[in-house]
Amino acid sequence: FSGTSGGKGKKGRHSIRPPQFFPLQVGLLYCLQLWLVMLHIHGPTQDVGQSAEVPVQRPHVSSGDVPLERLAGEGLAVVEQQPEAVKEEVQLQQVRADEAAGDAEEPIARYIEGQPFDLDAPLEKLKWKPKTISVVLPCAEERDYAFKTVQSFFEMTPGHVLHEIVVVDDGSNPPLAETHLKPDVQLKYKVKICRHDTTVGLIGAKKTGGDAASGDIVAFFDCHVAPQQGWYEDFLRLIGQNYRRMVVPQITGLNVDTWKQEGSGGGMSKCYVTWDGDFKWGGPDDMYMGMLSGGLAGMSKRWWDESGGFDSAMLGWGGENIDQGVRMWVCGGEIVAAPNAQVAHMWRTGSAKTNARYKHVGDTLRNRARAIFAWNGEYAQKLDAYQDFANRKQNGGDNWYGDMDTFQKVKDRLNGCRPFSWYLRRFKSVYEDGGLVPQDIFMIREEKSGKCLLFGGRAGTSGAGKETVKLQNCNPSNDRFYWHLGNVNRKTGGCCSGFRAWNSEQCFEGGDGRGQARTGICEITGRNDQQTWRLTEDGQLRHRDRCMGPGNAADTLQEAPCVSFRRTGGARFTKQEVKLPIETELYRRDQREHPEVFKLLNERLAAMERKSTMGPEACRKNPGTCVAFMYGDGSGRCLDDTGLLVADRTSCDPVRFVGTHVQRAETNDCLDSWSDNDPETWGFYGCHDGDNQKFKADGPSRVCSMGQPIACFGTQPWPVTSR
Repeated sequence: FSGTSGGKGKKGRHSIRPPQFFPLQVGLLYCLQLWLVMLHIHGPTQDVGQSAEVPVQRPHVSSGDVPLERLAGEGLAVVEQQPEAVKEEVQLQQVRADEAAGDAEEPIARYIEGQPFDLDAPLEKLKWKPKTISVVLPCAEERDYAFKTVQSFFEMTPGHVLHEIVVVDDGSNPPLAETHLKPDVQLKYKVKICRHDTTVGLIGAKKTGGDAASGDIVAFFDCHVAPQQGWYEDFLRLIGQNYRRMVVPQITGLNVDTWKQEGSGGGMSKCYVTWDGDFKWGGPDDMYMGMLSGGLAGMSKRWWDESGGFDSAMLGWGGENIDQGVRMWVCGGEIVAAPNAQVAHMWRTGSAKTNARYKHVGDTLRNRARAIFAWNGEYAQKLDAYQDFANRKQNGGDNWYGDMDTFQKVKDRLNGCRPFSWYLRRFKSVYEDGGLVPQDIFMIREEKSGKCLLFGGRAGTSGAGKETVKLQNCNPSNDRFYWHLGNVNRKTGGCCSGFRAWNSEQCFEGGDGRGQARTGICEITGRNDQQTWRLTEDGQLRHRDRCMGPGNAADTLQEAPCVSFRRTGGARFTKQEVKLPIETELYRRDQREHPEVFKLLNERLAAMERKSTMGPEACRKNPGTCVAFMYGDGSGRCLDDTGLLVADRTSCDPVRFVGTHVQRAETNDCLDSWSDNDPETWGFYGCHDGDNQKFKADGPSRVCSMGQPIACFGTQPWPVTSR
């Protein structure tokens, strides 16, 4: 990647594109010029939709004798027998284009054959100045949508930025070049067509397009989108800051009738990956993304080449986002969200206008397994807990997902890449703070019946998005009885605020009103208040002032105010069969045995945590004013968000002094004694001037009540992190 530009006045500047790809680029440009000559031969250009029927020669991938899983990895066969005059004209046009736009300035850090790849290269060595973008559109039977997408990119991208639009016709019959993307359209809109005679699927089509693209940046989109004004600016800026960076735009809705964006934009959501290689919504609050939901993204052409692009053995659609999401991070790159780049996308709504028209090929489960076995290392054994994967292994053998040599070549080229534990640690906010790498797993037993909470769904993704929880005889050999803490605690930024069924996407949400409890898809960032439950030290399964307890009928559950269970002897739950899951064992072992792998990352995480924006707004805007109230009897208990005294330090609620009042930082309600006779009964209530809401300082870190009952509290800076 050290070739120099031969353009006049460009001495000392470097090309971002490796020299070995130049013949392919020139060959494809030959094809483009050939189409121009043929147009002159066959007549004048007509309106789009009325184009002359011109025989088309184009870069061509024949699938007649090639296995489908190899198609995406094969190069394009360049059309031969092009006139010398055409070749000379193409070369002249390329020189003129390079002089007009200027070659991209190459970053300092780079992979050179025979030299080690620097996984932790400093950011200043990754900066460069990209100038052009190749837009890649995988299209299969898209027809009018393909033309509208092409037209939208051409109209919304400056000519000096839009290098080309690479349309990969994935088996459309008749070919798009003979219907909606005829030669005159190709010439007008900078379209380069590559074609598969047989549909190989989205992944293979993207790989063909990415390999054929020759711009500084390669941006992948679907064939039914409309970029919005200025979409390219974030791509140039963010990828210019780091050539190993993948950039994901904000994905909004598209009206297919008007081809206009619906709403005001800002529709992108972040994702994370689960142990079974599925993606779920949620992620960190900063610009970085640990996972992709789909394939709308861009990267430098050089990083595409270095990181290996898409796996050539994946077919169809699904799983490539898991591969790319992990690959980017563990091999020295990163993924960021583009804050201002909006791309309106047609969603499949079930209407005839939005239905897919392409031939379905491939095996998503196999694709996901390939991604997991490529990057997860020993964690891949987690797949045995998921029935679909376990069945495939039983029927197809240990290596049912195919040969993994393509991944090994990438690792060999990029200094081995990093272990999956590094990825988990990098996204600590998901896997530690969100509970995906739990401290332990356990069964939850209701003491009156002696039975345990059984999660009614299966391991993996719930088809309905919700499941039931019932009381059943405890069975330690059944994984569906096991739970762990989950979802970020929004107050502290750490773990956790609820309960997640082990190896599932489902979190506890309380009673269903029909004698059972219910779960819903985990909102891992902790923003779903229905999933805020905890097991207190006295055995209450509690959500604010409501608790779970035994129902009136045998083996049933109900949710009710906590005080309502007192007349029946109370409701008490306990943890049983507490153990360490395999994912946590591996995670702790790797950090213990290989601290050098995590050293730089941990330093960066510590810096990020110092800038954390977690906690109530009053605490963020007034640093140092929020404290936790610790009961003065030396028990170490603190007040939680309902005024209860609890031993769990992560449940300590932040409060602030306002005059003689103690206000809850999140709601501004005041601490109130709810019994003149019980100094341990407190709550938060609307503020008033009564003595039962007044407090005074009794030393530098001690506060006492002014009314009855007399009680004193120690104060500790919030959040409380240790005993």
